[in-house]
Amino acid sequence: MKILFIVNPSADHGKAIVLWSKIEDVVRQEFPDSVVEFTKKPCDATEIARRAAESGYEVVVSCGGDGTLNEIVNGIIGTGIKLAVLPLGTGSDFGKTIGIREFNSTLASIKRNQPELADAAVVELADGSKRYYLNSFEAGFGADVMTYVNKHKKFGKRSFMIGIVATLIRLRRFTGKIIIDGTNFSDETIEIIVANGKYFGGGMLASPNSNIMDGILDVHVLTPITRLRTILQLKELIDGSYIEKGHSIEHQGKEVELKFSGITIEVDGEVIGKTPAKVRVLKGAVALLTP
Repeated sequence: MKILFIVNPSADHGKAIVLWSKIEDVVRQEFPDSVVEFTKKPCDATEIARRAAESGYEVVVSCGGDGTLNEIVNGIIGTGIKLAVLPLGTGSDFGKTIGIREFNSTLASIKRNQPELADAAVVELADGSKRYYLNSFEAGFGADVMTYVNKHKKFGKRSFMIGIVATLIRLRRFTGKIIIDGTNFSDETIEIIVANGKYFGGGMLASPNSNIMDGILDVHVLTPITRLRTILQLKELIDGSYIEKGHSIEHQGKEVELKFSGITIEVDGEVIGKTPAKVRVLKGAVALLTP
């Protein structure tokens, strides 16, 4: 197979390049004809992946975190090139969804070479720009947390928990006016999640019933509570039990319009702008290699 490994050496605060150096020899032995490219700046992975698809590569391997993976998806969407995941990032939450947490699982997925057609989603912003994602979309609290995390990466994996506490200090409610498959909803909330995958936010099982191959997006409208109760119930958000305990309003659909303005949006850990926005599922848009 003609395989390209795209490595983000800055992932996990530079630890990714150390991990890569430990496995590179094995990669070369297992896939002697493979090519490795290192990203140097933001959005590099998108351009490298796009060139790979145009140059006839069969497989592109995302070696980094969820942000690296998101960039690659935005470069290969619609091309048919196969995608494998080597989680080397701070969160690497999408790997949890597909059962890949370490190098041997990635090797197994490439050797198996049996792609499964996974869903993606596209976000359309008011300025006409688009962003594709595989895992998660958040508007509100979670996006504000990621804004903090991306500015304080020196804290490593602790940055998610520190970001949650820091964001709670300025927690704000808003009216989440949304349209799902043509039906209007309006509820007061602190956050709206439009999930494709199960895990995000540094290991939180935030959408336990999501399935990346069902052609459906799971929409969670979090019920607003006090700052203190949010802290006390944080475990329920981490393990996904907040849903069964009634701390969110649940919807499903193929198209979600967020009709309110000025609320921060993040997808796959990357802050991309503010509402209003439209999110649509793209069924079977990515040929994903799984173990």
